[in-house]
Amino acid sequence: MKKIFSSLIFVFALSISSIAQDIHLSQFWASDHLLSPAKVGDFEGDYRVTGNYRNQWREISDPISTYIISFDKAFHYYSHEIDGGIMVARDEFTGFNQVTTKVLLTGGYGYKYKGHTFRVGIQPGMVFRKTDLSTQTFPVQWDYAGGSFNRDYANQESNLSESQYFFDLNLGVQWNKKFGKLEPKVGFAIDHVNRPKDTYFNSPTERLRSRKVFHAEVDYVLSEKITIQPKWLWMWTTNANDMVLGTNLRYKLPNKTISSVFAGIYYRHGVKRILDAAIPVVGCRFKRMDLGFSYDVNVSSLSDNVKRRSTFEVSLIYTAPSSKPKFTALPCDRY
Repeated sequence: MKKIFSSLIFVFALSISSIAQDIHLSQFWASDHLLSPAKVGDFEGDYRVTGNYRNQWREISDPISTYIISFDKAFHYYSHEIDGGIMVARDEFTGFNQVTTKVLLTGGYGYKYKGHTFRVGIQPGMVFRKTDLSTQTFPVQWDYAGGSFNRDYANQESNLSESQYFFDLNLGVQWNKKFGKLEPKVGFAIDHVNRPKDTYFNSPTERLRSRKVFHAEVDYVLSEKITIQPKWLWMWTTNANDMVLGTNLRYKLPNKTISSVFAGIYYRHGVKRILDAAIPVVGCRFKRMDLGFSYDVNVSSLSDNVKRRSTFEVSLIYTAPSSKPKFTALPCDRY
């Protein structure tokens, strides 16, 4: 009985969190549009196409699936850089048939000064949400005789809609510089700057809280073949927070088709919470594509009675080769 009760609490908590949470990824470094507007254009090449897929808690009856595709391009002019891109994201929670779709445009600017690179970005867009009220129950639908909720009863909610949409705005900044074999990147972003009205009620009283995002990563060239890449993500809003910390180890191969492989381990937890999940990651660079796989293994006490709790995630990034000349040649007359 205790295990059944604990499992019911777990599923209930998952349902509540799935409605309230923003779209997030364990491989946060593999979706720059989602991480920060300032990350758009932060690559070496003419343009970049990124795809992400996440399937969370598929072992239970109501999993959460996330699909993201994005495109960005950088335009260089001496020390200046203008960046542009678009991201389309879809988040599905089957419990209430809730679907969230985001369409965000991003503009960015980068400037190089004495080896330092400064980047800023702005990301406006629209968010669309819809749900199925027929799959949900309300207090007035409680059947005292039967001892359960009855969806055949009218819910008497005249101020409630099955869909909503709102304008959203995100901002971000980033700095990086190369120090010999070491190159750190540090950035900060604020999501939902305009605090949009995110509610299914026709007369909204609550607004979406702004989310702060701090991210940092380092590339350290240990040897000709080995690069260590520690990464850190910290997000918080009001009293809720989430942190992912870990490192990748990339190994360069003498192969033009698969030029490198990498593996890493990360963990997620809140600043004032116990360990939430361990996240092993593996991947490779195949020609111009970076492919990554991760598998979240939940180790929190909340899911002690739910077997095989996990999350699967895959990322694919294609970067087109750069047509930007690496040096400038000055023609001269020959005599």
